[in-house]
Amino acid sequence: MLGQGGMGRVLLCAGPDGRLVAVKQVLAHFADDEGFRARFRREVAASRKVSGAYTAAVMDADPDAPTPWLASVFVSGPSLGAVVKADGVLEEAVVHRLAAGLASALAEIHRAGLIHRDLKPDNVLLTEDGVRVIDLGIARATESGVEGDTGLTRTGWVIGSPAFMSPEQAESKPLTPASDVFSLGSMLVMAFTGSSPFAGTSTLQTLYDVVHSTPDLSAVPDGLRGIVERCLAKDPAARPTPGQLLELLGPVAPAGRQWPPAVYRMLAAQRADIDRLLSGDTATAVAPPEPLPEPVPAPESESEPEADEVVEPAAEVAESAPPAIPPRPTSPPTEPSPTPPRRRSRTVALVAAGVLVATGIGVGAYTLDRAATQGADPAAYADVPACPKATQYISLTGRDAKEDFRSASETQAHTMCTWYDKLADRRTALVRWDVKRGGDASANAKLQQAGFAADAADGRRVNNLGFGDGAYWESDGTTEWTCALSVRHGNLVVWVGLYHPGACEQKAKEVAKAALKPVPVTSG
Repeated sequence: MLGQGGMGRVLLCAGPDGRLVAVKQVLAHFADDEGFRARFRREVAASRKVSGAYTAAVMDADPDAPTPWLASVFVSGPSLGAVVKADGVLEEAVVHRLAAGLASALAEIHRAGLIHRDLKPDNVLLTEDGVRVIDLGIARATESGVEGDTGLTRTGWVIGSPAFMSPEQAESKPLTPASDVFSLGSMLVMAFTGSSPFAGTSTLQTLYDVVHSTPDLSAVPDGLRGIVERCLAKDPAARPTPGQLLELLGPVAPAGRQWPPAVYRMLAAQRADIDRLLSGDTATAVAPPEPLPEPVPAPESESEPEADEVVEPAAEVAESAPPAIPPRPTSPPTEPSPTPPRRRSRTVALVAAGVLVATGIGVGAYTLDRAATQGADPAAYADVPACPKATQYISLTGRDAKEDFRSASETQAHTMCTWYDKLADRRTALVRWDVKRGGDASANAKLQQAGFAADAADGRRVNNLGFGDGAYWESDGTTEWTCALSVRHGNLVVWVGLYHPGACEQKAKEVAKAALKPVPVTSG
């Protein structure tokens, strides 16, 4: 397995001529959804329009198979995100070369009449001969005439990676090729700093910053700062085209080794792994295994996604003020376990028996599910409470009677309320409510359960809490909160973060229990 996300996975396979290929499969429970199957057909068509000089060339595909798949040439090389994470930020000369490669790749993609829409560090590979841009999974044709409607998921939602979206994408507005140029600018900042210039501590905060904030570019060298500023213009018309970018960047000197030594070490390690895989006893072609039970699809994540992320429309973010203090940092998302294909593919064979071993946490691994085990209907909540009303129930002092942050749609509602120490002028508590709503209460509870289980993977389970359907303590990863507790009850998740030296966990339990009281319950 080369990678996986919430909607699909990529496997290392071999074509009938023995050439290594990367095969992308839609997960089985999405393959039964005609909307996702239509999206996959668009991806196949889009990928075939672009040459392999700056992308991974398509070799074969079957979007109508029981498990739709797309086979492209296997491109050896680490992603930009992996290189920065492993070896640190890049030098100016390397970023200059990266920028030129990305501009050339976008010029080719746009020449084919496409907009990539999900340009991010994990979709950029650093290879021996330059840059490859991969994953046209949410690319759209510019001439489609329906760009204002994403057409990829439920109405009013957007798909992508919030930290690298353009403002117009974050607000679900019509997109042009200039949207990809904005994402390119964000990636160049990431190459110099290690993170997107808009990365916040929650998806909502990130989307707000993308739309409204002026990024800090002090870490970008003078030679590239002006170019990056133009790429990150809020007005799409003010951004340069990829061709203009190449003119601004000027010629790049040829080099035998284009990248830092770490890239070549990672390339060598990758080749060694493949050699071991192909020469070992397990290197016999095998058919895909029999299907496992399908997992419940995970809902949108509250943190920066590793793959396509479905997030709520940022039109609401744009119309409301950001949280006075950004909410707590969240753990990296953990994708649900992949589902093996249900039937044998007609063209490609897996190169090793171990490729399809499922990794991940089962949906029920971190939840108590008392309602489910007792056969009772799950708790169903209609909305999240306003902060002033919630304050009446919660024994915390020092908050102003105001709304910190509130966002709602037909399918999801959020509220975050912050308490401050008036003397030290620091926040001592944050309570957050998340409700999934609309439609069947049991289905909403299952969606909330799936996301909760994924978030709990890095946490410490709470047994015998006495309320709720499941709970976990967030692992130590921040100095801001002494303790942080998440509790799920049906379609509601309450998160409590406290700066409370002493009996913090006991206090967090009291606050979480009280936080359930002001939440409106559905009638009937």
